Amino acid sequence: MDAQLVNPFLNALLTILPQLGFKNVVRGKIFTHNQYIDGLGVTVNVAMTNQLSGNVVFNLTEEAAKGLSSTIMMGAAVTSLDDMAKSAICEMVNMIASNAVNTLGSNGIAVKLGPPAIVQSNSKIKVCDNNFIGIEMMADELKFEMEIGVN
Repeated sequence: MDAQLVNPFLNALLTILPQLGFKNVVRGKIFTHNQYIDGLGVTVNVAMTNQLSGNVVFNLTEEAAKGLSSTIMMGAAVTSLDDMAKSAICEMVNMIASNAVNTLGSNGIAVKLGPPAIVQSNSKIKVCDNNFIGIEMMADELKFEMEIGVN
């Protein structure tokens, strides 16, 4: 996969997360994998269509999801991944994906996004029909992955 497709998503993460209240956002290792990921407990999928077909998937533990949603909701206590916490995580993912898609559009690649779909599961999740790029991220010590797959 071309860096022209990955960098907008990485840059969007590094731009959006501090705006949501995260003080320390760090990229970990970048990896490739074939089609599927093992769910860590919570996944958020955003489908891409138009000139690109594929998915952007955020994969995280339930504890990381609760921590992220707490920060997004200005430090509100999140003891369970209820509808409000899920909504906060989906909005974060939507903001990141939208920012990246705007950058892709500026680079001449038209992409439409589906709404974020959140699933609580440890099962295998299909990212795309081919190999995909995964990026490990840390936001204030909360670890999660972002996978970008194009069919």
